[in-house]
Amino acid sequence: MIRPEEADFQHSNTSPYDWCETNFFPFAIPEAKISGTLYTLTRPVLGVCMSDVTVLDRIAPNWEDQLYIDNQQHLPCPKSLLDYSLPNGLSVKVVEPLKLYKIDYVGIDDTEIHVEFRSLMEPFDMNDPNMDPMAADRIGKGWGGAAFSGHYEITGRITGEAKLRGKVYKVDCVDTLDRSWGPRKERDNGNATWIHGSFGERLTMHAFLALDPAKTDDFGTLISGYVLEDGKLYGLVSARGTAERQGIFPMSNVFEVTDTRGKTFHFTGATINATPWAPFPSMIYVQAFQRWNYNGEIGYGVHQDVLSRSYLTRNRSAIAQI
Repeated sequence: MIRPEEADFQHSNTSPYDWCETNFFPFAIPEAKISGTLYTLTRPVLGVCMSDVTVLDRIAPNWEDQLYIDNQQHLPCPKSLLDYSLPNGLSVKVVEPLKLYKIDYVGIDDTEIHVEFRSLMEPFDMNDPNMDPMAADRIGKGWGGAAFSGHYEITGRITGEAKLRGKVYKVDCVDTLDRSWGPRKERDNGNATWIHGSFGERLTMHAFLALDPAKTDDFGTLISGYVLEDGKLYGLVSARGTAERQGIFPMSNVFEVTDTRGKTFHFTGATINATPWAPFPSMIYVQAFQRWNYNGEIGYGVHQDVLSRSYLTRNRSAIAQI
């Protein structure tokens, strides 16, 4: 169970130098094929943080081909995650921990983002067996090791406004944030797929899966996930499917999940923007925003393949790089 105080830093005087704490805030404007991330990765023991603001509007093999990028790797670490402002123009105010966040960003090139995130659910704790049926067999030996000793997702409604290179857009979408804390190395980290689709406030599917694209286009073993349906939360017990890729880019997929009720959902997804994103230098996050279909109903969400650069280099002959 995630407590309100876990919205703030969790490190201590005995935490190792590579202790990492993250905040990931998304937004999307599906009608314009736009999605964006406001991401902060802190190293509180070292007193530094990285902050990335990336806005995608197309499928492009180069990160810099996207609509807007502001990635800064060496910023002073904030004293608290509940109320902070960074030199890059990003400010985050936790109005009510785990429930209401106010995010403001004033950047360059006539770009500003001002949004609020209101939760539609309690935080989903991937390490709580009472919430996540996959947790019991994973704890102590599970995916990511201590780097994900603390981790949660929250699906919520994001509203506000984004001015992107002078053009103003209304933001009103349902999407999913996450937060992690624990030691995190910068070499040879594990791969994973982090994927979700939202159909308004009525239905969201979210899953976290193993990934080995050098061997197969199939999704790997389910690590964690949930279905949020009509305001009620159900952990996933199984997931399977296949992604069609161009090189390392997921271009479309078929995906099936079953929750604790025994209810099974069948989805298909098609990528409408994508880029190889690298907010964490030792990893490539292949970020794809997808249009989802569930029984003729259209939704939207992220298919993110998290790939270690060490893995990509080791398997360069098996993966057709873009």
